Amino acid sequence: MDAVRDEFFRRYATSPIHVPRLERLLAAYGAGEPDVFAATFIGWDRECSDAEAARIVTELLAVFVDEKGALVRLSDDAVRGAVRWMARSAALSSTERAGALRTLLSSTTPDAVRQTTRILERAAAMDDAAALVADHPGAR
Repeated sequence: MDAVRDEFFRRYATSPIHVPRLERLLAAYGAGEPDVFAATFIGWDRECSDAEAARIVTELLAVFVDEKGALVRLSDDAVRGAVRWMARSAALSSTERAGALRTLLSSTTPDAVRQTTRILERAAAMDDAAALVADHPGAR
C-alpha cells in the first residue's frame, strides 16, 4: 500500500469497517490514480483549521450511492468546497454541519447531483446551513 493511501486511511478511517468504504471512495475519485486524489484531499484537509471537517466529508461521500449502489462522484471542486464549508462554518456545531451536508447528499437523481455539485462548489463562502440546503430538493 502506498504511503499516501496509508496516511489517508489513518486520517479518515475511524474504525476498520471504514477502510473498504474509503477504498471505494478513492477508486471512484482517483480515476485510476487513487494516490493522487488521496494526496490532494489530504492537502485540502491541511488547509482547514477544523480537524474533523475532512473526516466527516469522507464519511458522507463514502455512502453517497445511487439506487444501484454505485458511489456518486462529485467534482473535485465540490469536494473541496464541502471540506472548506465544514471547516469554516464555526457558528454551527459539527452535527449541524454534517446534517446539512447529509441533506445535500440525500438525493442521487441527475438533477439533484448537478445541483449538489453547484452548491458545494460555492459552499466554502457560506456559513449558514440553511442557506446551503435551502434550494435543494432533499431539504423539502
